Amino acid sequence: MPSRMLSASLLCASLVFGLPAFGSTAAGSAAASAVAAPTPLSPIRYELKFEKPNTHLLDVTMHIDGLSGATADVAIPDWAPGSYYIENYSANVQGFKVRPESGGAELKWRKTDSQTWQIDLAGATSITVSYQIFANTLQNNIAQYNDRHVFIGGPSVWMYLVGGKERPAELSIDVPTGWKVATGMEHTGEHTFRAADYNWFADAPLEISGDIQEKTFQISGTTYHVIVHDVVGKADFSKFADDLQKTVAQSVAMWQPVAGSVGQAAPFKEYYFIFHIWPNTGGGLEHLNSTQIDFGKDWDSTDPVPGYGDQAMLKLFVTSHEFFHAWNVKRLRPLPLGPFDYTQMVHTPSLWISEGLTSYYGALMLVRAGVLEPQKYLDGIARLMTNFDAMPGRKERSIEDTSWDTWYSRSVVSQENNLRNTNYSYYDGGQVMGHILDFAIRNATNNQKSLDDWMRLLYSRYALPKPGFQPEDPVRAASEIAGTDLSPLFTKYISGKEPIPYEQYFAYAGVTVEKKFDTTKGWAGLTTTAGDNGHLKIQNIIPGGPAETSGLDVNDEIFGIDGRVLDGDAVTKELGAHKPGDTVKVTVVRLGEFRELTLTFAANPNPTYSLKPMENPTPQQKAIYNSWLGIK
Repeated sequence: MPSRMLSASLLCASLVFGLPAFGSTAAGSAAASAVAAPTPLSPIRYELKFEKPNTHLLDVTMHIDGLSGATADVAIPDWAPGSYYIENYSANVQGFKVRPESGGAELKWRKTDSQTWQIDLAGATSITVSYQIFANTLQNNIAQYNDRHVFIGGPSVWMYLVGGKERPAELSIDVPTGWKVATGMEHTGEHTFRAADYNWFADAPLEISGDIQEKTFQISGTTYHVIVHDVVGKADFSKFADDLQKTVAQSVAMWQPVAGSVGQAAPFKEYYFIFHIWPNTGGGLEHLNSTQIDFGKDWDSTDPVPGYGDQAMLKLFVTSHEFFHAWNVKRLRPLPLGPFDYTQMVHTPSLWISEGLTSYYGALMLVRAGVLEPQKYLDGIARLMTNFDAMPGRKERSIEDTSWDTWYSRSVVSQENNLRNTNYSYYDGGQVMGHILDFAIRNATNNQKSLDDWMRLLYSRYALPKPGFQPEDPVRAASEIAGTDLSPLFTKYISGKEPIPYEQYFAYAGVTVEKKFDTTKGWAGLTTTAGDNGHLKIQNIIPGGPAETSGLDVNDEIFGIDGRVLDGDAVTKELGAHKPGDTVKVTVVRLGEFRELTLTFAANPNPTYSLKPMENPTPQQKAIYNSWLGIK
């Protein structure tokens, strides 16, 4: 359970972001001493019950006192921090009722927008709000209730008092016999919990089940709980837990100088990894002292995973990424991300730091922990660079632009759009630029400083309970750490859209970048997906490519090539068998009509990268390579 130190930090966050602070002058101090200590805010008490798993309905009750005036508003968030898209959680609310705490008739209410309920208090100062949540989605930021378990992503379930998010939250759960609760929230009893304010309450996911497996380990004053709810096969996860412990130790050690205290290296006494092994799931979400992660394959799966190698490495990378977030974004974060406004999209150009650099370190910590071989790491980065440079959106949006526009990724999903050609992932952009910035700093300082030092400097200046950073702050900090002006790197490659000179920067670390163009294999400039009746459907047309020139269109269903009717596999094989300059007749069905179009293949304009250590590095290149990857 969280320590008093953690609880104190929660209160500090509430004070910084919720209440005005006294000045630091002597007069201000004297005035402060003359003022009586503020009366502690009374908690909002929540009760959770669940009785009929086949209905998937959670019963929530809120007890709110200290009210005044004619009305009070309660609301449910529209989005969850870490998941940057509008979720419309209010759609799952039903059975909303309000009564005076003292009893009596129900109070009247009306909705003032999609997520807010305004209550006519009729003189009441304490009320009981009850509602139900339909919960049947196992996703890291939503909720699920069935006969196997309850999972709660806080923002999807817990309403808040508008204007009262700074009040503490207390939760009691009517837990079925034999079931247990796993959560990073402060435990005040076996089935009772507390958070210093709503933001921390909503930030703590809960897993409630009679089928929980747990392993624990300790590192430098913190206990780490590995919680698993597995409905696939209950495979042994001992090897994963061992590798995770090594990886966690690397992240903790990196941040300890600025985030640790005497006897405790991390800013939390307890940390919970909550895993679901559940069919057809995937993804994870970070929290202040926990993370929730879903995998569709069990721990013993050996299925290959493109880009990661295998399931074991995918699991470690995702977990390493989410754990690194405990510092980067949960405590060190862009200024617009705190305090949270749950009612609307919140934009920042800096998610390439919060997410992209977290991916950079998520993979790098696996190498430093000795669970990922250096060359396999380099192979993975080469694939990342290859795919990143091939993104058509690089011509349309900078890396900062993709961060600002991230809300498009789900908000326009029901519309036909061109985001495949105008947008790309700030995860990838930030991970790529993590290498460039790291190598630039190491080279400028003769390997005396690194991106680690830059991250620690930002943390010391802007992490909770301090306000977050503005976009210009990381630029200044990077130049300060490097001892030279690094702003051109940001201007050209992060705010701008110039091609990244990989060869120059990887060479600082003694890594050779090979850049090859395939002039022997034909390129059609399109991507496909499975269509109807076993045929392929065109998913995207690359701007300026052969498919666009030929007149092919998105959603065309390919029925044949050169007069031969072909199924999807045969079309894929046929398209891959041609060389630049070859011409074929492509038969498609478009809006119920057959059309035949001429496609002339070209050479792929995008390079393929490979990375390998230099055979004869200089002493500085070798030193940078070894310290970067943690090679002793």
